Amino acid sequence: MTTLLVRPTLNRKAYRLRCRFKIEPHPSQDRLDREKVRVAERFIADMHKQGWENHSGYGFKMSGPYPMVVPVTIRPRRMPTAREMLPRVARGERFLDNGDSGVRTVPTLRASEYWEYSISGVFTRTEILTEVPDLHEEER
Repeated sequence: MTTLLVRPTLNRKAYRLRCRFKIEPHPSQDRLDREKVRVAERFIADMHKQGWENHSGYGFKMSGPYPMVVPVTIRPRRMPTAREMLPRVARGERFLDNGDSGVRTVPTLRASEYWEYSISGVFTRTEILTEVPDLHEEER
């Protein structure tokens, strides 16, 4: 359940928000500048849909390049309980760690197919969204 809090003075608080975009490796400065402007315009439009307003006095800052890393959801393997393992251990089955840590290696910048750049801008809003747990979530 989400509750909307509005400050009584309707002052605006500034937040620096970031987004990332991918681009081919070794872009020219002209190409990078055009892409930065295009992404910043889309970023402003997307944030406006969510109720944020861009504070144009600060502009946008760009950092990068970073190697492009595709987000992956890691789903840990389900370990059987001791009760489930008992008959299998009695048959001689062994339960050893397979060495899978779930950690991905990130390619170096030179080996990456795409590069990522991060742009950040200052946005304001009069409303602050907070999340309040439902009553049944508070029971322990």
